Amino acid sequence: MISSRAIASPPARKSTRGSRRYEEREHVLWLLKRAFHYGHRAVNDAVRSYSVTPTQLGVLNRLDGEPGLSGAELARRLLVTPQAAQLALASLEERGLVERRPDANHGRIVRTYLTDEGQRIVELTMAEGVRAESDFLAVLTKAERKQLIDLLTRLATQ
Repeated sequence: MISSRAIASPPARKSTRGSRRYEEREHVLWLLKRAFHYGHRAVNDAVRSYSVTPTQLGVLNRLDGEPGLSGAELARRLLVTPQAAQLALASLEERGLVERRPDANHGRIVRTYLTDEGQRIVELTMAEGVRAESDFLAVLTKAERKQLIDLLTRLATQ
């Protein structure tokens, strides 16, 4: 679990921009980035023993819910570059966790599916990832978590 000390803000550093003063800790995007970094690291640490990266975990999870996605579709859903999606797929295919097959109607599209071993790994890693996320968010009350989810959902869907 990441301690609240690890995510505590450093002392505010005042700076001037023109005639306006600002405090770095007030910059919401910077705080979001830092929170994402620590949360991402917690999940990465939790699934490392399975030799799966958070991006690969995202691929496995998406394919569990939406079998047959193409590399481009995975990239869009995971908010990663097509190259990152292809690297994750190639690694997962090499390990026998996914299989890729040409689309029956579009010769240039390749669809991806979980293998039985991929299904087993996604169940194990998702449980560990969810546990790590819960531990990371343990500094928040249940009401604060709900409020955070509501606020982030509003920002992400605008």
